[in-house]
Amino acid sequence: MTGVTFERVSLIGELTGAADDFAARAVMQEARRDSARPGTGAHHLHAHSATLWRLAERSLRARIQELESDSVM
Repeated sequence: MTGVTFERVSLIGELTGAADDFAARAVMQEARRDSARPGTGAHHLHAHSATLWRLAERSLRARIQELESDSVM
């Protein structure tokens, strides 16, 4: 295994860990959203935060897939 390949595998592992963390943060915000009274500022804030964490997670997972497909070639 070359150094570049090892570095890529290590990078993908780190990015996957970050994406998993983003997913956990989204779940936490969703739980807070669900416990807040609908229509309040807190409800809106937690809903927005959950959306942002989900978007960040999806973006990161898409980049991970690109890196994985590039490493196959």
